[in-house]
Amino acid sequence: MQQWQVYTRLTLSQSLYRNPPWLLNAEESDEFERQYHRQVILESRIEEQAAQWGLLAPESDILAALDALDLRMADQGDWPAHLARSGLDRNGLYRAMAHQVLLEKVLARVAEQAPEPDEQRVVDWYKAHQAQFLRPEQRQCSHILLAVDEDQPDCQPDQVRQRINEIHAHLEDDNGQFAQLAQRHSQCPTALDGGNLGWISRGLLFDMLDKVLFEMSAPGISEVVESPIGLHILYCRDIRAASTQPPDEAIASIRRQFREKLQKQHQRLWLKGL
Repeated sequence: MQQWQVYTRLTLSQSLYRNPPWLLNAEESDEFERQYHRQVILESRIEEQAAQWGLLAPESDILAALDALDLRMADQGDWPAHLARSGLDRNGLYRAMAHQVLLEKVLARVAEQAPEPDEQRVVDWYKAHQAQFLRPEQRQCSHILLAVDEDQPDCQPDQVRQRINEIHAHLEDDNGQFAQLAQRHSQCPTALDGGNLGWISRGLLFDMLDKVLFEMSAPGISEVVESPIGLHILYCRDIRAASTQPPDEAIASIRRQFREKLQKQHQRLWLKGL
């Protein structure tokens, strides 16, 4: 059995039953063996097609696939043990990833052979669904967060409110200090970027923050706002009114979606032909 077949056997079993092959019951094992046999035949034929087309698995792609596998395994505690029991060492995994990369190269080549979307259908679909291409109102926003934690001696509600009121007083005099004060005092990771939250649409923040932000003018500083995680000061830097996405952009997006759908259909038909 080749190394890629060992890897396919393990991953297919995990995908179908969330267990390695040696933990399947008799009924599961019988069905699994049938599906595994079909999968090996299919992947072998894809490899044969790769050879006919002269496709190779680049070293850089194989190493990138190994890195991605390492990241996935870090979140799945049993995987290293399953790989070891299957006899897959680092060299075996390299060969398995080379096989996976080759499969992806073939399927990408097949996708390229799919027909282009019919342009009239794309335009007609856009005309029938123009309401889906409305851009909601957005606010460009930054914030300062001071967390309240009654289990921590320096984070009692009264202490935190006093500190944030002092920060708010500074901002009322000069909101140009907002980024510096956020970097110095905010307890949100956005402090590293001066408290920047970027462009915010309705519904992305806590309800109370959302309500305050979308009632503000720009540029403007909010009063202190309380949320389940602490006390905030919002800085609404700019407002982007609701608008319709330009037709060219919308049609380009639809064309991409149609293209992806045709590519997947073409791949399925090609695989069925194998």
